[in-house]
Amino acid sequence: MFAHVLIAVDFSRAWPLLQQRLMRLRAKGVKKVTLAHIISPKEIPHPSPDDIQHYLKLLEEEAEPLKAISLDVTCMVEPGKPSERLAKLAAQHAPNVILLGCQGHGLLQNMLLGSTAQRLAHLSETPLWLEPMDESTAHGYAFTTLVLATDGSPAALAADRMFQALSHHFQNRVAIMAEALLLADGRSIEDAQLHLAAMEARVPKLDTVIVSGDARHALIEEAKAWQADLVIIGQQGHSRLKERLLGSTAQALLEGVNCPVLVVPETSRLR
Repeated sequence: MFAHVLIAVDFSRAWPLLQQRLMRLRAKGVKKVTLAHIISPKEIPHPSPDDIQHYLKLLEEEAEPLKAISLDVTCMVEPGKPSERLAKLAAQHAPNVILLGCQGHGLLQNMLLGSTAQRLAHLSETPLWLEPMDESTAHGYAFTTLVLATDGSPAALAADRMFQALSHHFQNRVAIMAEALLLADGRSIEDAQLHLAAMEARVPKLDTVIVSGDARHALIEEAKAWQADLVIIGQQGHSRLKERLLGSTAQALLEGVNCPVLVVPETSRLR
């Protein structure tokens, strides 16, 4: 699924849960892992070489158990703004996905669904896997139901392609479109039906749903009803969807559906 994973490590309670996610992704084909700790100016304004070596040693200690199970692990510590440094690392090392926890301290504090994640989505062509930091989550670690929240626009095609590529890893596959967003964009229900019919031809045993009412609420409730284990959304698309998917909708999905959200930038390329 994701042969190379870049993980933002902040050494908070997020890290053990990200390790659990990595172990489950490993069963789906992960072979290479890049562990990155970004020293934010808010954490240490001017980190010294000793500071960098300190965090590098911590990362290398965390890498040992991963190397013991034959994963190819690289550790990196860099100072700077988290969004910019992570985007640069992704461009340099070409991971298939960036794995981030939704809570934490230091690097990840207020990161997800905030300015850093939003800016990273704009800077990077790499999909972002947002992992909710809730230890009670059970179904979120399964690979049973995959849900796509799409607006069917050309800008959402990268997310649609990611959904298709991952669909065979899941027992159930669901594509959801919101009627309100279609109408606001000047498109008809018939347009949505044609788009979903084309997806059905590419994705076996696909369930498709067009929800009515408030788009944000309807998408969340439908994803909850299907007990999604992963929700895929596009970083771009219709202006209303663009605003919500990295804002209140993504946050509500993480909190309400309590499963990971995979944000796929418009310019993302499958590797």
